[in-house]
Amino acid sequence: MDFKAGKNRDGYFGNDDLMQQVDKAIDIFEERFHSFATALFAFDNATSHQKGKCRMRPGTLPNGEQQDLYFPNDHPQYPGFFKGMQIILRERGLQRESELRAECPGFKCVDESKSAACCCRRVLFNQPDFKSQKPALFELIEGRGHKAIFYPKFHCELNFIEQCWGAAKHEYRQLPPTINEAHMEANVRDCLNGIPLDSMRRYANRSARFMDAYRRGLNGAQAAWVNRRYHGHRVLSEAIMKQFEQNDAFKSL
Repeated sequence: MDFKAGKNRDGYFGNDDLMQQVDKAIDIFEERFHSFATALFAFDNATSHQKGKCRMRPGTLPNGEQQDLYFPNDHPQYPGFFKGMQIILRERGLQRESELRAECPGFKCVDESKSAACCCRRVLFNQPDFKSQKPALFELIEGRGHKAIFYPKFHCELNFIEQCWGAAKHEYRQLPPTINEAHMEANVRDCLNGIPLDSMRRYANRSARFMDAYRRGLNGAQAAWVNRRYHGHRVLSEAIMKQFEQNDAFKSL
C-alpha cells in the first residue's frame, strides 16, 4: 500500500486505512492457502485499532427496541448526524446521567467500575450493548472466518513485529544520509525486505518465551533475565527455571 503520511499528503494512517489493508491481507492469505487454514491476526493494543468498541451503529434500548444513533437523513436540522451522548442517554431513560459532563479530563475516569456515573462517556461505555460491541477490526476478520487478538498494552516484547522494526531501523541507521525522498524510500524498503526469515522466527520464539515466563508468574525484569540466558524453544526449560529459583539475587528483581 503506497501511503504517504502528512497533512498535505494522504493524511494519517487511521483505522479505516488499516481495515482496508487487513482486508487485502486476508485476500492474499486465502489465495495462498486456498481456505485450508485459519489466520490469526494480532494487533498492538492501540486506541486507533479499537475503533468500534462504542462504534456509531444502532444500539439496543432496555426494552429491546433498536436505538438509531444517527438522526434520520430527512431530519430538518441534523440530517444523518450522530445524535450525541446526551440524546442517546435520554432515549435510554437515563435523564439524570445525561446531565453529567461529557467526559472526565483526559478520558481518565477515577472510577471505572460498572456502576460508575462520573461522565456521559463512562455511563454509555457501561451500557451492555456498548460493552459487548467488538472492535470493527475483529468484526471484519471474524466475519471472514479468521481470528484476531490484541497484544497486552505496553508489552512490545510480546510482539515480534516490533523486533523486526527494530532490526530494520538498525540497518537503516548504518546507511549514509539520503539524497532525496525517493532515495530514502528505496532504503527503507531494502531494510525492511532485508530481514531474514530466520531472524523473524528467532524474534517470534523470543516473544513466545516471554509469554511463557509471564504465564509462570515472573515479572518483566525476571522474564528478561531468563531470556538472556536461554535461547532455545518457545517455552522456558525446567533447567533455566530451576537455576532462576536457586538465584536469590535475581528472584528479588
